[in-house]
Amino acid sequence: MTNSPPCKVPWKPRCGVPAGRTRLATETTRYADQLGLNVLRGRAATPAVQFRPLSEALLSVLRRYGPPSDPDLLPYRSALSRLVPEWHAERPVGVDDSLVVLAEAVLRLLITLGRPRGCVLVLEDLHDADADTLAVVDYLVDNASQERLLVVGTVRTDPSPALDLVRAAQRRRAAGVVELTRLDDDAIRQLAGACLDVAADQVPEPVVERLLMTADGVPLHVEELLAGMVSDRVLVRAAERWTVTGPTSSPVPVSLAATLAGRAERLSPAAGAVLRAAALLGRRFPAITAGAAAGIDGAQLLACLREAVDAQLVVPQGNPELYAFRHALMAEVLQARLLPLERTMLSRRAAESVEASASSSFDGWEQLAGELWSVAGEPRRAAQRFGVAGQRAVAQGAVSTGISLLEVTDDLVADLGEALVDAYAAAGRISDAYALGARFDGHAEPGRRAAAHLRLARVAAAAGDWPQGLHELAEVRRLLGPRPDPAVSARMDAVEAELAFGNPTAGRRSMAWRLAKRALRTAEATGQPDVSCSALETLGRCARLRDLVEADTLYERGLAVAEAHDLVDWKITLLYHIGAHDGIRDADAGRLTQALAVANRAGAVVTALDIELEISIIRLCRGEYEAAEAATLRCEEAAARLRLTHTRLIALGERIIVAAHRAQRSEVDTLLVRFRELGGDEDDFSSAVRGFGLAFCHLLYEEGDLARAELNRAAAQESARPTSYLSFIHGPHLFLSVLTGVAGRAECAALARSAQVQARWNRQFLALAEALVHGRAGRGGDADEAMARFMELSQPYPLARHLGLRLVAPDAIEGGWGDPVSWLRMAEAYFHGSAPDVARVCRTLLRQTGAPVPQHRQGSDSLPAEVRERGITVREYEVLGLVAERLGNQEISRRLFLSPRTVEKHVASLLAKTGVEDRTHLVAFAAGITDQPVSGSRA
Repeated sequence: MTNSPPCKVPWKPRCGVPAGRTRLATETTRYADQLGLNVLRGRAATPAVQFRPLSEALLSVLRRYGPPSDPDLLPYRSALSRLVPEWHAERPVGVDDSLVVLAEAVLRLLITLGRPRGCVLVLEDLHDADADTLAVVDYLVDNASQERLLVVGTVRTDPSPALDLVRAAQRRRAAGVVELTRLDDDAIRQLAGACLDVAADQVPEPVVERLLMTADGVPLHVEELLAGMVSDRVLVRAAERWTVTGPTSSPVPVSLAATLAGRAERLSPAAGAVLRAAALLGRRFPAITAGAAAGIDGAQLLACLREAVDAQLVVPQGNPELYAFRHALMAEVLQARLLPLERTMLSRRAAESVEASASSSFDGWEQLAGELWSVAGEPRRAAQRFGVAGQRAVAQGAVSTGISLLEVTDDLVADLGEALVDAYAAAGRISDAYALGARFDGHAEPGRRAAAHLRLARVAAAAGDWPQGLHELAEVRRLLGPRPDPAVSARMDAVEAELAFGNPTAGRRSMAWRLAKRALRTAEATGQPDVSCSALETLGRCARLRDLVEADTLYERGLAVAEAHDLVDWKITLLYHIGAHDGIRDADAGRLTQALAVANRAGAVVTALDIELEISIIRLCRGEYEAAEAATLRCEEAAARLRLTHTRLIALGERIIVAAHRAQRSEVDTLLVRFRELGGDEDDFSSAVRGFGLAFCHLLYEEGDLARAELNRAAAQESARPTSYLSFIHGPHLFLSVLTGVAGRAECAALARSAQVQARWNRQFLALAEALVHGRAGRGGDADEAMARFMELSQPYPLARHLGLRLVAPDAIEGGWGDPVSWLRMAEAYFHGSAPDVARVCRTLLRQTGAPVPQHRQGSDSLPAEVRERGITVREYEVLGLVAERLGNQEISRRLFLSPRTVEKHVASLLAKTGVEDRTHLVAFAAGITDQPVSGSRA
């Protein structure tokens, strides 16, 4: 299987030799090496060990060249440490252990390793792979076709999850599948000749006949039969020819079981015993454990291993304690030949040995011990080991594998069944978590039942199922009575506070505040720092809707707890909240950038996406559109790959807002269709898309009525369903309402008293609205003072500043207050290239005042903003540049081929437009803004 359709030109293996799975993988590797591609190769094994083929493939390259230094991999380093043992020490516990994050990490690492020419990942025997490896492979197959990456996998045609993956990928045209049919007679001859290093017609006929009768057209069977004949000296090479020295027609089972078992039986009794015990451990086995199960150790065990290696039955692995059967079929044959009692006794001894040496033997020993105890007839001990393996897998993010292991234990070990509830929740299988948790109601002990309901309450909080969560908590309180254990009580209150804050009911914030305060007191008294952080976060979320400073104090307190107890996930979350407040207050992304760096170092990929989207809002407000557009697009694509539906929706909504602020109407319309298809109209963020995005797009096309309609709808939506964050629609909504006479002084005072005015974005529009109210009441001085506040507040927000100046100018012209001519010149210069409709209205208003209208000659777009805002023309800017060089009018006229009288007029105009007193001050002004020449200037 490959992640692209089959080539139209048939690929032929070297020397024209027919190929099986292994040969195809080998030839693919060789051919890719010849092309200069980076090749990674790994193989699955039995019993299935989590991520083994991926780890082997990555280590095959990383052990030679070390980790790549690409900074884009930094956020994924923690995830990759699950596959690279040398990186385990860098891995924080409990941060973004998502299987999809791991798959994305592997994809990005492969892309990096493949630069510049490309990369080939070869994964063999996927039928032996664990569920989580298959999930990663499925992700790679879906996404690799867009990169310089080829994924090649081999799998048997026997029914298996791996074969299901192949068929599904083939159906959705994500992969090309080459099915290897059994070899015909000619192909068997060619393969036999290649194995014996002679031409096909030089293979002795008796050998060919035996292969045709017993190999059943399977390449592996051909190889093993030939190896057995050579080992048995039935087939001997003399000079350049092969000679048959004995009969080759003895009956052999089609499966080659007798042949393989016969090779094993030719070993000494001790070596045979070791291999029979090893067969219970799988194809890859710890030698000391196999020896202990067989009752053999020390020098005798080494002699047995040497004998098996010389017989080409086993091969040593990279780890000196590990060996592997040369072919998986050998382990299967040996297992099948064990007597039932022999199997039980060996399994028990092997399980005891595995547990005795489990401290350092190998990854996955718990699962192997569980399988051995199961064969030994000890289901409860097996369940306990499967449970430990399942919990470890979930903790490492291998949720699918963990669930499959925990499901085995469910009926036998109640504690592990409760862990399965948490695993289901982590996998997003909320209904399964509910169903399993409900079964614990049968426990007689109330504490056990209460613990189950508390787990389900946390599941409901994570899923946003507020009513179900509150119902579960009610059951907890009923079971535990009025005086539960204080530690449990703190956790109950923390979960209930989170549920109350999210549940859209009257008085929810006051209830959440009260519960979180109580949870915090009890958590501190009982020494539960994670519960303290949870309570402080909920308190901060409540406080931010009335006072950002108070919220910051709570978040800083939680941050100190997180740092003191090395709670990485809480540290990142609280830094995020604090940084977001800086952006709301002052458009400052400094601490958000710091939080993003911490999230990247910790491998908190999902949280990093949320932080980057918050930074993008700040960039958008500051007019840094290219950076915002690139970041939101990157976040949307990453969220889609990681299947983070809500994060993807927010990223798409922000892309709409960015396009709206750039007056890109066609882009807005295209993205809006996708936003609605994802259910955006039902999301709280839709009010921001309307009032913070679409309304501004309408204003840039001078469609004031449509802008007001969008803001009215957004305000109505937030009134009916208040957001849990400070919204940026309230300032613009008030301003346009005052502009059209719908609102006035009372509404301005109401916004000034609200929590929404903590956002600088809203305060700037409040100042504009107050200027209108004062100006219409004839209080010109107060209006000027309000406009001064607006100019100071709007300094970080160029779009809002210039739109505000354009919209307030007609009132100022009519009322005779402010400096509308200067405002219109500034707005016209800003919107000349980005919003022609607004620029045209600005020029029309300037004509109505009798002021000169800016002429946009060639090169005008290259003028510095300060020059354009003052209405200085290209020719005047050329004169200004020479004034900065302290040239007189006569010299300037010669340089620019103008008359002295024309130069004199330009200098007089510059004095008026810059507002300076004389030529000396004009030189000082010019020196600060004429560093770059104007395109097309003759100066």
